[in-house]
Amino acid sequence: MLRILIVFALAVVLVGCTGQGGGASGQPVDSASGGGAAESAGASGSSAGTASAACGDSFGPLAELDITSVSELGDLPNEVQPTVEACESVADWVAGAQQVVANEIDPDTAAFLLAINCEDLSLARTAICEELASS
Repeated sequence: MLRILIVFALAVVLVGCTGQGGGASGQPVDSASGGGAAESAGASGSSAGTASAACGDSFGPLAELDITSVSELGDLPNEVQPTVEACESVADWVAGAQQVVANEIDPDTAAFLLAINCEDLSLARTAICEELASS
């Protein structure tokens, strides 16, 4: 039941984000580089749009799956947990996830998914969860 609610909530967020201003987020998107949302999400301790080595490696097991959107990651909590532990920030996670997700990732949608994962007390002390708690 919780998974259904998570998927529904993510779908609502995605529809809401794309329905406002024709999908424009107010942030510049550089479609030529393909980094767009990950680059505009902020610094991650690594170069813009590039995941840290540990974060990128943590997405390795997800690379074999055919994931087209961030909302599909909501159905894979056991696979997402190691990525939350390995990535340095939400922006770093977005850059790492962009390696395995076919469509461009909206940083706000990613933050929403990560906040749900941060409800797991074992993740509360991770850099991502602390970042989300302070914002």
